[in-house]
Amino acid sequence: MSYTNEFYSGFSFQLTARRRTDESSYLIPFLRKDGEVYSPVKDFSTSAAELKLRYAPNEKFFQTQWNRFPVSLDAPVFTLSHTIAGKGVLGSDYTYNHTEAGIQKRFWFSAFGYIDIITKAGKVWSKVPYPLLILPNANLSYTIQPEAYTNMNAMEFISDEYVSWDLTYYMNGNLLNRLPLIKKLKAREVFCFRGLWGHLTEKNNPKNGGDGLYLFPKGSYTLGKAPYMEASVGVENIFKFLRVDYVWRLNYRNHPDIQTKGIRCTMRLSF
Repeated sequence: MSYTNEFYSGFSFQLTARRRTDESSYLIPFLRKDGEVYSPVKDFSTSAAELKLRYAPNEKFFQTQWNRFPVSLDAPVFTLSHTIAGKGVLGSDYTYNHTEAGIQKRFWFSAFGYIDIITKAGKVWSKVPYPLLILPNANLSYTIQPEAYTNMNAMEFISDEYVSWDLTYYMNGNLLNRLPLIKKLKAREVFCFRGLWGHLTEKNNPKNGGDGLYLFPKGSYTLGKAPYMEASVGVENIFKFLRVDYVWRLNYRNHPDIQTKGIRCTMRLSF
């Protein structure tokens, strides 16, 4: 349940009350560490409150009867949120504190296109099992998903503090329009570079004797000193509505059962 209040200055705040229950399965069992043994857990619940602040100066919208669409996409967007839950409050099984901040901005390069930049950082301050830690958004579909990692497996990396970036450069056909035959298609280039740096503190690492924590699922890791990174090259405005990207995973390529490259697409009308 959420309540949002927006002001003409571009500032808004949102209050959210959330009840969440995580259940184990035979694919992902919850095994809680109790001394030297791991005990199975059927489920756990959290009742949390969240405050989110958002500031987007000079942001403008086109309003329809049911929806609205932003028309000032170069306006910067600043966000700051904090989520809190107390053990025993409304049936919550854990005390939980999570802070996240983000900045989003579009930069124009005149005839050379524009670049969209999204950066975020967050930290989980409490000792909690891994489902409440930071699990990066892995794109398991064949479509292009913003702020998602195409060649990352679900729950492959687990951390309790992170910094991420997502850079997308729309070149507006400055390369393809110079080719004699290709330029008639009016296709446009898109370049992406995204990454994630994360760290797991000792208190949330079940390998370090943390009682009450859950054993990580098979195929889950912590990030080393290097951030996870992937890059892509794409073409949009194919038949006026199709975009196709080819994505490479740049590091951590020695993990088993991963995808190091792939093709993703999306449909969007462009003129």
